[in-house]
Amino acid sequence: METTKRPSAATIAKYVVTSLPFILLVAVAAGLVIGQVASDSVIAVVATIGDVLRQVIVFCVPLIIVGFIAPSIAKLGENVSRILGVALLVAYLSTLGAALLSMAAGFGIIPHLTLAEGAEALREVPSLEFPLDIPAIMPVTSALALALMLGLAAVWAKAARFTALLVEFQRMVLAIVVKIVIPILPFFIVCTFATLSYEGALTSQLPVFLVVIAIVLVGHFVWLGVLYGVAGAYS
Repeated sequence: METTKRPSAATIAKYVVTSLPFILLVAVAAGLVIGQVASDSVIAVVATIGDVLRQVIVFCVPLIIVGFIAPSIAKLGENVSRILGVALLVAYLSTLGAALLSMAAGFGIIPHLTLAEGAEALREVPSLEFPLDIPAIMPVTSALALALMLGLAAVWAKAARFTALLVEFQRMVLAIVVKIVIPILPFFIVCTFATLSYEGALTSQLPVFLVVIAIVLVGHFVWLGVLYGVAGAYS
């Protein structure tokens, strides 16, 4: 009988160190440290870089929505209306349930935390070195509506060539995510947390910040457990 070879400790450690969550955690820590030791001129540069990276990420969001949703709908076939209707219903019910869970956690936990009374103690972040405006091509809601209509129209019109074009566009958007969005995300996190640390918004309320992060992580796992539990019971 064949036995499955277990990965070594070095392999597991390498996987953990190179994983995106670990990299983002390191980015948060690096941002906190940089914000505490950086001068005004350095923070001005950091804030400028963070603003540019934020706008690049926001610009890519509508492309990601259209690029992934439209071809996915187009590939569903003739039963797309019924399948999409059920999927949207489940998605909105899930969103409603997650919002109610968040509201319950907010009312049940947040009032017991010690929060700052005002922002008088915060330091003012220096102005950006140069303004750079990169507006998104459309709002998120418009991108979602466009993706739904393109996908449905491709199925209803039996547009095979346009469906192939959507699939090709999906590959292009995936390349943008892999080559641009994911690589710049840690640097954006560093710049964001460095600015917040420089202000004092995080360091003055670090215990509260850690509690909120823990609430978010636990809430994610709880709601994922609910969704997978319901799906498993149904299947």
